Amino acid sequence: MKRLYINEARVLIFAPNGNSVMIAMKNALLPRFGAVFALLILTAFTLISSTTMAQDSTATAAEGGDPAVGEKLWKANCAACHKVDAKLIGPALGQVTEKYDEEWLIAWIRNNQELRESGDAQALAIYEEYNGLAMSAYPQFSDDDIRGLLAYIDQEYAAKQAPAVADTGGGAAGSGQGSGPMDLTPVLIGLVVFLIIIVFILVRIKNLLLVMKGVEPRSAIDQFFDLRVYVERFFANKKLVGFAAVIVLIFVFNGLWGFLKGIGVDQNYQPTQPIAFSHEIHAGQNEVDCNYCHSSARHSKSAGVPSANVCMNCHMYVAEGQSEQGTKEIEKIYAAIGWDKNTRTYIEDYEEKPIEWVRIHNLPDLAYFNHSQHVVAGQVECQTCHGPIEEMKEVYQYSELTMGWCINCHRETEVKMEDNPYYDKLHEQLAEEYKGEKITVDKIGGLECGKCHY
Repeated sequence: MKRLYINEARVLIFAPNGNSVMIAMKNALLPRFGAVFALLILTAFTLISSTTMAQDSTATAAEGGDPAVGEKLWKANCAACHKVDAKLIGPALGQVTEKYDEEWLIAWIRNNQELRESGDAQALAIYEEYNGLAMSAYPQFSDDDIRGLLAYIDQEYAAKQAPAVADTGGGAAGSGQGSGPMDLTPVLIGLVVFLIIIVFILVRIKNLLLVMKGVEPRSAIDQFFDLRVYVERFFANKKLVGFAAVIVLIFVFNGLWGFLKGIGVDQNYQPTQPIAFSHEIHAGQNEVDCNYCHSSARHSKSAGVPSANVCMNCHMYVAEGQSEQGTKEIEKIYAAIGWDKNTRTYIEDYEEKPIEWVRIHNLPDLAYFNHSQHVVAGQVECQTCHGPIEEMKEVYQYSELTMGWCINCHRETEVKMEDNPYYDKLHEQLAEEYKGEKITVDKIGGLECGKCHY
């Protein structure tokens, strides 16, 4: 038996016939592996704990109302003029429940004009502070609706004020949306380092065995860059060559199919628009509900392009952008509609110039698509088809919008049976027919040709 120590790695070679070899690692080497594993586990535990803390920090909400109900009301009615943590057209609402009592807030939101006419000092003070800019009345809101709205405001404000869990990009900050997916980058880096250590140890062991056989080992760099040896070994193995040929053919045919499949598909189409409208600022930062500008999406085939008058609902008061270029873009709206930002009045006898927006999403005439059917009955979110629109500085076509893409969606999307009372009778029939099965759109005629082509 021969025994040799190298860097605390013990290699035991039993070679009575020159063929049998056994390798063992000395106990002193195990703590090194243990330290690496402990580091990986600690990193994963830290990330999971950070995510949990971030979720807990955003879970608080004012009692007495349902924030989920409030969120819907906020996006549909409030987000165009208010933010919870900054002044927009109206005041920031983050601490409104601390400044005013609940009864007064309910009265103000439901009908602020009536409250002002009653001589309420607080209502008159707010009205004067904002130069007579009146807030819309919402008599249709119940007390519980308004309590839910206030609870949502408190929840959002608490989330935005919560300190970041970590100062670096790996931490989860309170953004009102809860923490995102856990960042596994540190774990992957740790695994890569661990594998490099293993490879290094195996190379040293291999070189040691060569030394024991009386062969001078080559350096790791020489072995790594000796491509000639790799090529000779590759072509000497017929099975490996055949397998590689199959893989290459698969990639070639896949690329060819992708090219043919993409003919006539306008995915990622992003034309230059007459005004550089940023959905990131409006739908993202200011949380303006999509339906506020594209109101016809709820009751029409087309979502429509908002008129300049819709833009002016906000930009009568917001005349400056976040940058000099942003201000210039706002002035293009004024030039189109005839608005004098200095006097804050419309110019008399002004010849309006329509904004010539370039259409992005355009289905062929042979296909029929109804926005209201999907948005109202199907309760489909805008992002399902249009992608993360709230993150786009300039809008582009996110999805394929092909027939196969639509069909796959109908096969996978479940029918929305909750909060859809108009279809209660139909839903009861479906539940009885399928007896607990997943009821997708294709089971209610979503694959019939006449639904889209007639």
